[in-house]
Amino acid sequence: MTCPSCALVNEKYLKKAKGVLSAKVNFTSGLAAVEFDETTINQKQIKEIVTKNGYGVI
Repeated sequence: MTCPSCALVNEKYLKKAKGVLSAKVNFTSGLAAVEFDETTINQKQIKEIVTKNGYGVI
């Protein structure tokens, strides 16, 4: 991520996803904390949301 608005964009799209209960993306650390319902969405789908926005996932 190159700017704070990048973090906000990722946070926005994560929060819109069905099954995501909460999402916080920290620009400074480059980390995201995502709480989700495993019966609705999985880690692979969450990673796809981030990569579709043009960002990498570790």
